[in-house]
Amino acid sequence: MIKVHEYLEKNIDVAKEKMLYELETSEKDILIKESEETTGGLFKSKKSKIEVILKDDIIEYSKQLIIDIAEKMGLEIKIEAKKRDDFIKLNLISNNNAILIGKNGKTLDSLQTILRSSIQNHTGFKVNIIIDIEDYREKQQRNIERNIKNIAYEVKNTGVPVTLDPMNSYERRNVHNICGNIPGITTESIGEEPERYIVIKRKE
Repeated sequence: MIKVHEYLEKNIDVAKEKMLYELETSEKDILIKESEETTGGLFKSKKSKIEVILKDDIIEYSKQLIIDIAEKMGLEIKIEAKKRDDFIKLNLISNNNAILIGKNGKTLDSLQTILRSSIQNHTGFKVNIIIDIEDYREKQQRNIERNIKNIAYEVKNTGVPVTLDPMNSYERRNVHNICGNIPGITTESIGEEPERYIVIKRKE
């Protein structure tokens, strides 16, 4: 279980100082939420409140949840964790990567969604945690970037718009970002989820 540590002090700086001392940690190894809380009876006053979870606790919780799911699927699994400033990455190695990845990465995406939802339900924190399998996502990202660039330059040369297959919001954002770096090209998202898609067009 991930423990949420709470500190209520006269200001944020004092709360953070106390938290870092008691938890024997640094700000790069925690996730933190800041708020104000009214205390007292007749003479009310506002105090600064921080809620903190340790990235190491998130990693241990995540590893155990993934291992439990993998065991139910009949898989053996190893997990390598990396902490970054704005996200945590878990790289999985199993005896059957194809099952964990699924068609077009759907099983991998579902596993990531389950993990993020479970952490949020237990802590109230939205944690940017990325699950990969032997760098599958990185390889896919490179392939997608190469393919989208090829399509964009073809559109730029011919002037003929290209409609892509429906994508999730993460994939669409990727396409918008890639095309945004190509002069003379614009993109437009059309339709409703889950059939929302992108059209790549030449700027007029």
